[in-house]
This record gives sequence, C-alpha cells and structure tokens, in this order.
Amino acid sequence: MSATVLSASVAKTLDTALESVASPVRIESATKRFKQGPTTIEAIRQVSLSIADGEFVAIMGASGSGKSTLLHVTAGLTWPDAGNVFVAGSDLSKMCDAALTRFRRRKIGLIFQSFNLIPSLTAEQNILLPLMAEGAAAGQREQLDALLERLGMTSRRRHRPDALSGGEQQRVAIARALITSPAVVLADEPTGSLDSVTGQKICQLLQELCHEQRRTIAVVTHEPAVARWASRVVVMKDGQILTEFSTAEFGNPHALAAHYQDIVNAPGAES
Repeated sequence: MSATVLSASVAKTLDTALESVASPVRIESATKRFKQGPTTIEAIRQVSLSIADGEFVAIMGASGSGKSTLLHVTAGLTWPDAGNVFVAGSDLSKMCDAALTRFRRRKIGLIFQSFNLIPSLTAEQNILLPLMAEGAAAGQREQLDALLERLGMTSRRRHRPDALSGGEQQRVAIARALITSPAVVLADEPTGSLDSVTGQKICQLLQELCHEQRRTIAVVTHEPAVARWASRVVVMKDGQILTEFSTAEFGNPHALAAHYQDIVNAPGAES
C-alpha cells in the first residue's frame, strides 16, 4: 500500500472516530429484516441517523413505521442485518453478547412504556439495579439522593411500585436510566401508559434534564404532543426516514401534527 493511500485511510479512520465521539449516536445505513412465515419484512431499510451530544430527538411514526426497531437496534437489543451502529464511539457490531450487555448497562439508559420495575424492590432499589449488577451501588448514595430530589421522589424512595402512581413509576424508571450517567437515554413510548397530563409532565422533565444536564435523549413516539418537547423530529414511514424538522418552527402540537401529516401523506412518501 502506498504512503498516500495509507495516509488517506488513516485520515478517514480518524475522521470516523472524531465523528463518533462528537455524536453519542451514529447509525450508518442500518437494515433489519424479520421473517414472517415465508415472507421477509424489512423493518428498517438503509437508515442513517446521528444524534448530537445534549440533543433531544423525537423519532416519530405510525405503528409499523420501524421506529421501535430503530431504537432496539440503537440500544443493541437486536442486531442489524446490514450497516453499523456506533454509541459513544463504540461499534456495537464488534461486541460479543457479554460485552454488549456490559456496555449497554453502562452507556445506554433505557425507558420503557410499561416501566419494567421489579415489584418486590423499593423505588431506590429499582434505581440502583444497573449499579448493583456492576457491584458499584455502595458508592453512589450521593448521586442517588440528587436524582431522587431532582425527580421529586425523595419521600417515595422506600415505596414499592404498587404503592406508586403511574407517573411516579415512570420517574423511577427515568432515574434508573440516568443513574449510570449514560452516553444516551433511549425512551420507547414513555408516556404510553400515562394519562395526558402526567405524560406531558414526564416530557417536560425529559426536556429539562436534557437542558440542565446535557443529557442526550431519543424518544420514540407517535404522538405530536410528545414530539413537540424535543428539539428535532425525525419522521419514519415504511422502515425509512422521510425527513426531519426542528420543533422551533411550530408553536403548538396541533401545528406540528398537521406538518407531520403533510409529510407522511405527501406524494412520493409511499415506498
């Protein structure tokens, strides 16, 4: 290999590494297929997306658009059949299952629609679970106290999930996602099990955490009232990204919803 070619290769590798560090999440041409009987379904197709440090992004689409599959690929919960996924500068495809599990526990915070709390544990025990798995819970009391105070859950820390409201359970789930100071927080329909008022409070909380603590957050949703709290909306349909836009252009969720419908119903938006 000539010095010129080698130099170009090194430069390209360096550029890729720098971009990965600058973007906590970088997805390159990811495709994921599922078998449905004799049929192969492409849940996502050639999807590329970057999320900047401290950015709050909403991935929006109808059921079957591929948005949840994209989140699962980003979280390393499922492997893409093609393409690459980088989180915090690391290529998830290069990791074995055990290494990926450890990486996810340390670098990726996950928030689910159904909370996924362990019924027999208290709120603070549920929050500390990722650290317990690392054997590092004992030294994080100050961080736990700060999180509970910020989320308004100090007085509820010793309550089990069945003694907490839906909004309180989701706050515990958010704290659990944040306790390891992850590179990115991924939320899959985080307000889906909540009433509209509580859901909006959870969205406001995520936005505040993004601004105050420079948390990098990606939320999957089909609701304009949720997407409006993000700074950027990525629109998906039929496994592909159609476009993206800034929420600063819209004064209310109704205007955002109308713009979203214009996008997905536009000629050429069909695959």
